[in-house]
Amino acid sequence: MTDTRPLADPALFDPDRFASHGYPHDIWTEMRRNRPIAWHEDGIRQPFWALARYDDITAIGKDSDNFISSPGVTILRKDQEVEGGGSRVPLMLTMDPPEHHKYRMILRERFKPSVMRALEAHIIERCSEIANDVAAARLAAATNGEQVIDFVDAIAMRLPLDVILELLGVPADDRDQMYEWSNAVIGSEDPEYGDVDLPREAIAAAQQAMFGYFARFIAQRRVAPREDLVSLLVEARIDGTPLTDMEILGFCFLLAIAGNETTRNATSGAMLALIEHPEARRQLTADPSMMVPAVEELLRWVTPIIYMARTATRDIDIAGQTVREGEKVVMFYPSANRDDSVFDRPFDLDFTRKPNRHLTFGFGRHSCLGNDLARIELRAVLTEILARFPQLDLAGPVSRLRSNFVGGIKRMPVRIEP
Repeated sequence: MTDTRPLADPALFDPDRFASHGYPHDIWTEMRRNRPIAWHEDGIRQPFWALARYDDITAIGKDSDNFISSPGVTILRKDQEVEGGGSRVPLMLTMDPPEHHKYRMILRERFKPSVMRALEAHIIERCSEIANDVAAARLAAATNGEQVIDFVDAIAMRLPLDVILELLGVPADDRDQMYEWSNAVIGSEDPEYGDVDLPREAIAAAQQAMFGYFARFIAQRRVAPREDLVSLLVEARIDGTPLTDMEILGFCFLLAIAGNETTRNATSGAMLALIEHPEARRQLTADPSMMVPAVEELLRWVTPIIYMARTATRDIDIAGQTVREGEKVVMFYPSANRDDSVFDRPFDLDFTRKPNRHLTFGFGRHSCLGNDLARIELRAVLTEILARFPQLDLAGPVSRLRSNFVGGIKRMPVRIEP
């Protein structure tokens, strides 16, 4: 029988392409026009249906009856047998209703907008401290005839990691270790952080190290609770039953990874976008009151999480194509965020764009719990950097993460003029 399924471009999911060229917007644009759903099978990873259009992606993301998360939200290599590289720790990300709602409710109060706004002054203060450190590093570098720093290491990674670890109760001295573990999990197929040939082992090693670290915290908080998220989790109940250590470890792992990866890469990507669009940067520097809509547009532009997967629970039609029960569908968020049926001139960086219904933080039940915190952090750090270092510019090539899941920037050398 002839296979009539529209096939996806093999480059669509190639991590080497992401590392060398960034997002395949050319492929996504062609897909939105000609084949909004296409079958991808490369013999290396689980096969899946690739979705490119905004409306199809949002429809599936909202349909938790026909498309579920529990079989896994990432596309694994065929040599990976278990989601997350071997861990069976429960993760809210891979839960479906009603379990997902019960777990989400535990943290909802701590991440609601009013609580996050109360942290804003502290976050702004942290940004000022980071900028002071950058200024000191610039002076030190200038004595050697250089004024170049790595934007990722010196700025982008520090604020979100500091904030989420502080909320968890992790000492600041352990920030660099947590950063290393986070990179190993997200960059498991990057030769610098993980292992191209054995990514499952790289993830598992980092996970086990993180679990061992947080297990000690859990034991301490059971004896002497504090005002932090680990203590909240220790004291939490679901249907009257306390969380197990494994359930708490799942929360800690997800918070530590998600709480820094998205905002870190959004910050680096946003700064790169401003450098590459000098007129937009001048506009924002001259009028800081535009920061709120500018951050929304920069979030749409960058979209650091590339995709999430769902699994069909029955045979169902999508965009004229039958998806069979048990097959995976992949929602490509950067493609949805450049869909010209939703966004006028989607390849223009426009700080006056309104409305701006981007999908950068997901949507519906699985929308990012920390999206308000991420927005505050991004506004604060961009405001500080633009005010303190208005001449900041690229000083060399950008190094991107070898990943088809996170659009990460590993290094971004910048020159900071006095």
